[in-house]
Amino acid sequence: MTTKPSLLRNWVMPLVALLAVGMAFTGRSGSAAGAWQLPDNYPDQPIEFVVQYAPGGGSDNFARMIASVMEKEGIVDGAINVVNREGGSGSIGQAYVASKEGDNYTLMTMTSGLVTEPLVLDLEHNWEDFTPIARLAADQLLIVVKADSSYKTIDDLMKAAKANPDDVSWGGTGLGGEDSLLLGQLEQASDSSFNYISFESGGEVQVALLGGHIDVASANPNEVIGQLEAGELVPLAVAGDKRLEQLPDVPTLQEKGFDVLYQQDRGVVGPPGMDPEVAQFWADALKTMSETETWKTEYLDKNMLNDAYLGPEDFAKHMAEQTEKTKALLDEMGFTAES
Repeated sequence: MTTKPSLLRNWVMPLVALLAVGMAFTGRSGSAAGAWQLPDNYPDQPIEFVVQYAPGGGSDNFARMIASVMEKEGIVDGAINVVNREGGSGSIGQAYVASKEGDNYTLMTMTSGLVTEPLVLDLEHNWEDFTPIARLAADQLLIVVKADSSYKTIDDLMKAAKANPDDVSWGGTGLGGEDSLLLGQLEQASDSSFNYISFESGGEVQVALLGGHIDVASANPNEVIGQLEAGELVPLAVAGDKRLEQLPDVPTLQEKGFDVLYQQDRGVVGPPGMDPEVAQFWADALKTMSETETWKTEYLDKNMLNDAYLGPEDFAKHMAEQTEKTKALLDEMGFTAES
């Protein structure tokens, strides 16, 4: 039986830190101590789990699996309602969650785009505007084409992009996102040029690719696993440092001589000013969930993802480090923020 995350913490804190916490929450409490306490019955109202992209994409699948496993395993009492607030390559949903400062009943999906996109685009929000809760998984991007594509190998694709600059169309979910950074690295490493076409979600990219409206796309494995199994899409290469166990015949880009490596994070954040006790509650709940066989087999293994749990502090530190690494990468690639 899976145990629910404890609502009580046995933390031993220095007096200074304890006073700091009390001062930080004086405005939210009527108690003499001044610190907001997690109610025994939290969450006592439904949770809105915001997906800032359209249904059918990787973030949508991620959120709905979390809600499903939480319910199935009895990890958290109460409803977790997944709500899609797509648009603006994620910016509409992000603005919505950022506006709910101090809200303890709202969560949002996080991908590496929350770190990378604000470094390229003139966006209102970045990861520092939210409360880090937990990183749960990491996946390596696949380069995929339609089954009847004339590009049978990654070498075929790259030769065409080099011989006919901008004639080969590459679908993605927005400049500054994971797929555009992967493409930028690939173009730089191969001296080639693609025609990048932006869509609102990974689901829309799939539709365009299957409909023959674009030539190639990069995708998280969990976004295209059904189409791969059905033989509708064919993977040409993986952007990770080793071949995927589930796709042993698909080479890495590095194997084919392209100095390209890209991995995407998946996690959960809260609105700005979410109470630390609440953030830790969800971090504990997600940690418990990540250790269940249901999560491991039905999400990680099934979708070719790696377990990559990080709690709030380590998650924040990781995103800060990724910000600096991405800035250096963007400088090398010649990307600059739009004004």
